[in-house]
Amino acid sequence: MRHIRKRKFFLKNRGFTLIEVMIAILILAVGMLAMAMLQVTAIRGGSFANQMTQASIYGQDKIEELKNATYASVTNGSDTVTSGNGVIYTRNWTVATDSPYTGSKTVNLTVSWTGPQGNSHSIQFSTILHE
Repeated sequence: MRHIRKRKFFLKNRGFTLIEVMIAILILAVGMLAMAMLQVTAIRGGSFANQMTQASIYGQDKIEELKNATYASVTNGSDTVTSGNGVIYTRNWTVATDSPYTGSKTVNLTVSWTGPQGNSHSIQFSTILHE
């Protein structure tokens, strides 16, 4: 009798039921989907960081160019720069003469671009030049 009870116990608990396997697969699938979404978010964040870095470099380059130009030649203007990955950056700068004091110019530069998802972004720079 003792031998039969042990055998019945082992037969009942020998494996997983179909429901248990389906629930485990569902939990695994939800976890994998969350990881995939996290990966997409990380890639988008990295792409935006790259665009922001490029915009900062192009803005700083233009500020340095204006600083090295002759004082009289620094006037309002704009231009465009295309990065290696095809993003077009537009640089617009305005110059205020005798600001903040006589014999100086305040240069405000805005670098604008449109990201791959169609979102517009911009970053601003300012500097003061003097004669």
